[in-house]
Amino acid sequence: MARTARVKASGEGTMRYHLISRANNRQFLFSKAIAKDRLMEMARRAAEFSGIELVVATVMDNHFHIVCKVVRTGEPVPQEEVVRRVRVLKGDKAADRLEERWSGYAAARMTEELDRELDAYRVRMNDISAYMKTMKELYSIWFKREYGYVGSIWDGTFKSTMIEDGRYLETCRRYVMMNPIRAGIVTQAKDYRWTYVGCETHGCAGCLPAGKVPQISSGKVFGSEAFVRKWIAALGDKFRARSTAARSVGELGFATHGWRLAESNARAAAA
Repeated sequence: MARTARVKASGEGTMRYHLISRANNRQFLFSKAIAKDRLMEMARRAAEFSGIELVVATVMDNHFHIVCKVVRTGEPVPQEEVVRRVRVLKGDKAADRLEERWSGYAAARMTEELDRELDAYRVRMNDISAYMKTMKELYSIWFKREYGYVGSIWDGTFKSTMIEDGRYLETCRRYVMMNPIRAGIVTQAKDYRWTYVGCETHGCAGCLPAGKVPQISSGKVFGSEAFVRKWIAALGDKFRARSTAARSVGELGFATHGWRLAESNARAAAA
């Protein structure tokens, strides 16, 4: 079966994702604390702008992981909420200019112009592709200005995995939070400065078990057998064979292709 880099749901409903993006040529572009600080900040600002809920995010020296929840209702985001989100993303000056221009449109009864500009913002809401584009472009502008960097910062497109809620989400969350442990940077997830834990996260970050965790990659669907089969069929042309059976990955659940286990060095480090 094709190892699709990016999968995402369409239509209304709620979906959770694991998103990964790497620095160009896997260079350690984010090794400085300020670079990771700014990337984490922009991930959170862009998420609020996009209406995406961050479950957990971890920034490493040459890549980052995000687990998020996306809710699509089909209802348009109100104009006042669009302005608020622009304020979060771009600051007061940009939001004030936008609000003033839209007030002018309304006073002049220029409804087509107002609707066109509103729709251009609304189409960027509640979508992982638009979210990642917004965040990565914003970060690229800052990074190139800060370091005089020339060329692409990012290594191609981002990668995504669709995650069922419950223990499947928890499995993915633990994988992301244990990245700095597996890298030997810390022995407890709670000690890593560049991990953000959102309100949907369960349990204690500092109590994550050492040892084996699933090596979660990209282009997959992960959950119960019914969930995986449903999305294999729904995604259709994202895979070469629509009828490909969901593969059991043991106690983890089912996936569109099997996952290997990643051994953590944390057990030995903690001994």
